[in-house]
Amino acid sequence: MDNQTQASRILVGAALGAGFAFLFLTRRGQRVLNSAEPWLDSVINDMQRLRGAAAKARAAVEEGRRSYAAVQELSLFGHKDGGMTETSH
Repeated sequence: MDNQTQASRILVGAALGAGFAFLFLTRRGQRVLNSAEPWLDSVINDMQRLRGAAAKARAAVEEGRRSYAAVQELSLFGHKDGGMTETSH
């Protein structure tokens, strides 16, 4: 590991440590945490809704694929000598 990489890691670690110290050891940091908590709850709720919407979209795409495959399968069995066969209902 070169000196520049090591120095960068030390600086990042020091900055993270200072940030945590500010948030947890000062009154102002505590106020920041308390005011950020409702916002973070909102972000978490939005992420859960997004994950639910993505799951529904995946299910819809998968259902579309299954439907397309079923239609293709039916069309393969429905052709006879290049034309569709008539079926009575």
